[in-house]
Amino acid sequence: MHFLFLLVLALVRSGTVRAETGLTGQLLDQATHRPLGYVSVGVVRQPIGTVADGQGRFTLNLPASYDADSVRFSLLGYATRTLTVAALRQQLATGPLLLMPQPVPLREARVLSPGLRRRELGNFVKVRAGVIQGFDANLAGNQFGQRIAIKRPAFLEEVAFGLTYCTYDTVYFRLNVYRLRDDFPAENLLPRPVYLRVSRAAAQQPVTVDLRAYSLWLTEDVVVALELVRPLGKGTLCFASTLLGGPVYELSQSPGPGTTLNTKPRFWAPLPTAQQAQPGNGPWVKHSGIGLCLAARVLQVPSQSTAELTAGQPAQP
Repeated sequence: MHFLFLLVLALVRSGTVRAETGLTGQLLDQATHRPLGYVSVGVVRQPIGTVADGQGRFTLNLPASYDADSVRFSLLGYATRTLTVAALRQQLATGPLLLMPQPVPLREARVLSPGLRRRELGNFVKVRAGVIQGFDANLAGNQFGQRIAIKRPAFLEEVAFGLTYCTYDTVYFRLNVYRLRDDFPAENLLPRPVYLRVSRAAAQQPVTVDLRAYSLWLTEDVVVALELVRPLGKGTLCFASTLLGGPVYELSQSPGPGTTLNTKPRFWAPLPTAQQAQPGNGPWVKHSGIGLCLAARVLQVPSQSTAELTAGQPAQP
């Protein structure tokens, strides 16, 4: 990923060619045998992955040296499945791969005193930004995430973000809200997937996502991330950013030989940032000193209020 100032600079890229093997298959619901669209497919602890298309079809290109690694399949509402590359190759030779439904348990938030207040957390959202950031290649499964500080318990009502450059007719995102573990994104807190279809015209204004129907109760810092669920061809996609309000978290796979790269704006220069890799060879990288133009509107408990969580269906505020 490059963080960019709107300046003049030439970029020189270099690539390394590696022998790869392709794994192609389809993902189905184990109970109904219906195709499962937009399942995340990734090599555990490696920057290689993709997202299945709307019919559950996927292709994962792996270097031959990854034969001993494992591939993980995950989708909200289904049990995560992990197979070694060898076992996956055998499974795909016999038919589709099945995922078992596993509803996400919801929590009930019971506020014991009235006076919830709406607040805007995160960073100011704009589309005309002097600082921008973008993936090296706009590949399915790539994500940018902004950390949102939760000082008091709150319901997450809405998320807004800005795109400074978008030359594509349509971009498809999945919005994820991650719990932090060891200061990096971990489990997705949403009970079901949230998909966004953003047209080029809509990207001229801040994009807003209404999350009130999900009754998401937050008690600690989270990372709100935007994930590409369909690969984009030749073109430009850059996110509005700010020098304040970080950190930004990035999960992106390394572009392979022949990959169409994200075309950066004409006038730009890389902006150095402090990077920290996720411990244990995790897939995320944290960039300090920069933030996304992304805000979260919450309904927050006042400082004198108390709240508790009990198992069950979520209560509306």
